[in-house]
Amino acid sequence: MPFGRHMITTPAQTALDLARSIRFLPAVASVDQAIWADRPGGELTDIDTIHELWTRDAHHRGQVRALRVLSFAERGAANVRESHCRVELARLGFPRPRLQERRMLRTGRLVFADFYFPEADHWGEFDGEGKYRDAALRRPGHDAADAVIDEKNRENEIRREVRGFSRWDRTDVERPRRLYDILTGDGLRSALPRP
Repeated sequence: MPFGRHMITTPAQTALDLARSIRFLPAVASVDQAIWADRPGGELTDIDTIHELWTRDAHHRGQVRALRVLSFAERGAANVRESHCRVELARLGFPRPRLQERRMLRTGRLVFADFYFPEADHWGEFDGEGKYRDAALRRPGHDAADAVIDEKNRENEIRREVRGFSRWDRTDVERPRRLYDILTGDGLRSALPRP
């Protein structure tokens, strides 16, 4: 497709090329971001378009790798960290979660789970630091302390309505044993032994 005086690949072709050629985790993150449903302005492409390109060139190097990535991709992954979490959760033997699970709590608060495991009624939250450190990500007039209190209250309300709740951060995802211990300690079962 043209871009100024240059020709570039479409988002679908770029996502497929990455799925064929790079490691699984960054490939999943790339495809997830290309098909992200809630992107301002809409998704860059959709999984069907990428699959169609995949089927057109059945003998291309990396086809098996790409198919694995495409079957794992999710349009609900809001950021690269959520993609990273999903890959680690799968590697650790946890069930596949639903992303951005919407729930109206009894208190009337509408909440979204980063990860929801319906079989276990288990809520999972990847806790980034942005809402605590970056004033632009907080509600007007709220400081970091308000953000912490709001998050604690939200978590307490959610815990009253689910069987299990886990919260982890970037450092936990980068240490699989720690992530495994957090989730199993909070009652989520894995199909695999502790790494």
